[in-house]
Amino acid sequence: YFDVPRLRTVTAQGYLTSGLGYAFQPHRDTWYSPPMCQLNWWLPIYDIEPENAMAFHPCYWDQPVENSSAEFSYQDWQVNGRPQAATQIGRDTRQQAAAQQRLDLNSQLRVVCPPGGLIIFSAAHLHSTVPNTSNRARFSIDFRTVHLDEVAENSGALNLDSACRGTTIRDYLCCSDLTLLPSEVIASYESGELDNVHCLSPVRRSQLNYTSLHPVA
Repeated sequence: YFDVPRLRTVTAQGYLTSGLGYAFQPHRDTWYSPPMCQLNWWLPIYDIEPENAMAFHPCYWDQPVENSSAEFSYQDWQVNGRPQAATQIGRDTRQQAAAQQRLDLNSQLRVVCPPGGLIIFSAAHLHSTVPNTSNRARFSIDFRTVHLDEVAENSGALNLDSACRGTTIRDYLCCSDLTLLPSEVIASYESGELDNVHCLSPVRRSQLNYTSLHPVA
């Protein structure tokens, strides 16, 4: 199952870093309400170089990061945040999950692949948009996939630090016939039974102080 591919652009020399050209700060996609098994697919349309690529921060793969995902609701983003993209000029004021601690960004991996190449990575990887110091805008396409068995079993990467609300479960379409995931799977996520905060262990919920924001039965 996949979500609709999107065209992205990162302008050169900081020309536009908000709205449609939003430059993502270090984040995990799991802070934005997907299932923990989600895989991200990213491909450049034109040649890229280290100065306009994407950076991964693998040292945080098994390290929790203090973040504001508890304040993020995907359903609110769909209704209010995403439609405002074209109005965000100069500064992006939309509510987005972000790291709330100082990060070691010197430890990073920039993968440069040719047009037609493809980078596939877990939604749990911490990654960021590299400040584009080249002289050309970067154009890319990305989309996301989930496997039915993994979604139904709520398997995937370990949830270290995500406590976002809502779910992207209705975004995914079957590759063969474009149907949604089975209704019982959708219901389990929309009811909160399998949302990210429920996947956190009681110890992690206590450490992150998310229990008061999202009571868990």
